[in-house]
Amino acid sequence: MSSIKLFRGEFGHVSVLSAASDLVTHAHPEVHLIIWLDGTPGTMQIGEASVALGPPVAAGVNSFEPHSHSFAEGSTPGLFLCFYIHPDWALPRRGLPAQARLFRKAAIALDPWLQEAAAGLFARLTQLPDADDLAAYEIERLIDSLMDAAEAGEGRACAPARHGYDFRVRKAIDLMKANVCERMSLDEVARSVGLSRPHFFALFKAQTSLTPNVFWNTLRMEEALRQLQSSEEPLTAVACNLGFTTQGNFTRFFRDHAGVPPTLYREAARLAG
Repeated sequence: MSSIKLFRGEFGHVSVLSAASDLVTHAHPEVHLIIWLDGTPGTMQIGEASVALGPPVAAGVNSFEPHSHSFAEGSTPGLFLCFYIHPDWALPRRGLPAQARLFRKAAIALDPWLQEAAAGLFARLTQLPDADDLAAYEIERLIDSLMDAAEAGEGRACAPARHGYDFRVRKAIDLMKANVCERMSLDEVARSVGLSRPHFFALFKAQTSLTPNVFWNTLRMEEALRQLQSSEEPLTAVACNLGFTTQGNFTRFFRDHAGVPPTLYREAARLAG
């Protein structure tokens, strides 16, 4: 049985997630940190790297970096502490320029004291009805410590910054954003930027590290999260707004990307305020 609890702060948000279903390849605008706490850890694929989560290993995912999470069939649910961190908050805090990539390596080695700190934060967050100022401070302190651990394991402060995209990729991204709730096909997007479908897919992947499908689904998930948090519309209306033909299709899409169904996410978002 999947479950989720959310806590928000200036840094972004952190979720306590219990899940045992696979997550498809997806991405986030936020920087992502995942710490295994209990149960089945599963395996994450982050870009080209495979990360076996567990007591000594956390995972770091850069903004818009493709990643997925898989579990063996019949696994018991795993319990995870998942941080979604705004790059605009993290990069200046680390003294890094805009567009820098925080992680050169996906696997982050956790010393025992860091494991204990994560367990302590989990206990505080799950025992309190709301995250108080002390909990918010502890979240930020743990994030800083995880970033320090990532840098120590990399030997360098950050991976190279991303450069500007090709103008055709920029145009395609603008089209996707403008039509995130429509059923515009990627063939139409390719034609709109003057490329064949194969050339468009190859160029987009080379520039962004994401396929056009994964990027567009990332935009759709962001819009789904926004609508679930900011509106009281029923799920059927949210599904229709996002171009899904049925609520069931939307629920599967959401669960495959977030690890929980949209009903549970909306309830957690309301409790988080």
